[in-house]
Amino acid sequence: MKRFVVPGVSILGFLWISIAAAAEPATPTAAAVIAEFNRMAGLPLWPGFDPKTVPLAIYDGERTVLVRHPSPPPGFKREGEVWVYPGQHPEMRANTSMELGGATTATLLLDSGKGRDARHWASVMMHETFHVFQRKKHPSWAGNEAELFTYPLEDAGRLASRRLETDALRRALASQDAKQAACWTVKALALRRQRYGSLPAGSEAYEQGTELNEGLATFIENLALGETKGPDLPAGEYPAGDVRSRAYAIGYADATLLDRFDPGWRKALEVGQGASLDELLTKALNGKPVSACAFSAEESAAALARAKEDIARFVQEKQQLREAFLSRPGWRIEILSSAQPLWPQGFDPLNVVALGKGEVLHRRWVKLGNGDSTIEVLDRESLTEGAGEHPLFNGLRRLIITGLPDEPKVRQEGGFLVLDAGGVTAKLKGAVAETSGSVVKIKMP
Repeated sequence: MKRFVVPGVSILGFLWISIAAAAEPATPTAAAVIAEFNRMAGLPLWPGFDPKTVPLAIYDGERTVLVRHPSPPPGFKREGEVWVYPGQHPEMRANTSMELGGATTATLLLDSGKGRDARHWASVMMHETFHVFQRKKHPSWAGNEAELFTYPLEDAGRLASRRLETDALRRALASQDAKQAACWTVKALALRRQRYGSLPAGSEAYEQGTELNEGLATFIENLALGETKGPDLPAGEYPAGDVRSRAYAIGYADATLLDRFDPGWRKALEVGQGASLDELLTKALNGKPVSACAFSAEESAAALARAKEDIARFVQEKQQLREAFLSRPGWRIEILSSAQPLWPQGFDPLNVVALGKGEVLHRRWVKLGNGDSTIEVLDRESLTEGAGEHPLFNGLRRLIITGLPDEPKVRQEGGFLVLDAGGVTAKLKGAVAETSGSVVKIKMP
């Protein structure tokens, strides 16, 4: 899944906002983005990666355009060299890669961010196209998203170590001196090994897999733009809960440093000579000359003190988010499953907050279902409650939507309960609804 423009200041780190410029450029046309993409496709970005072999789908705010697609789904009509669907195709939910018409397709929503020109939108499409390449050739280059919801976030010592690791990489990227850059990279790797010693194996694998997946795609995105200096890692690091989007930047940083210390690393990784970017960096620096570098005692103490404050704020903010969601005025929908739990069929991992006790707040989109029943909540917050040990992937027993301005429309249709409520749609087999005041409770059989 892909990205908003500017990280928000919330400690939760899953919230992203866009800051509009005073004179914001108009959204470019799909044709302009495709032209820029085709130009970038000729660059030597990665061994064996040919972007022009990947089908593209672009929603420009008015229509969905398919490019180089072998089997357009029903509803698309040919216009010259592209296929066009009026409006936003119902499968288009994010900048991502997905199965569309039987073909793995890179998708782009031009209305999902403001202020970008055709060149920058084309680089985002290159990011998603590289994901298609990864899925096909390197399916192991991915973090298990289930781990994100059980990742231990409330340990101040680990957070302080993580932030010093990031700062060491920031100093390595900024250093013009090869020995200093090597020293700070070695320091970052040592801090990572120390931190991983107390992390669950699944959490460690999640970081490394997401760095390979999203970090490399971000690296390719920026290479397509001609940017080779690496990410601008923030001096204050990332919010306490921001594990996933941090991995975008750390993977990108590792790839940039690998370009500096081992120019042949891309080919080596492509042919399987390395399991993670940090492992490749460790090998690349083995025997390299380094100069002295270290964090001062004051820097380490300050990192720990700030981490303790941020963890306390992180816990408080999660509680405040939950209370604000549940107390929102307006109509409320509660969908309860009984014998058969609901299962996640799609969600936006950059816009979720694991609240604890099996609850997850979905800030933008979630799609659930079981058997013939489906529920989708789009561009509206919802809260799910897990039916088992994992908050999502052992099934769900409850879905709550609050703050609806109008009474939900509910009807029975051929053995299904059909729901339509401003961004909330559902078709639930055998379900029944009861309304009490401004609360609609739907019970599934």
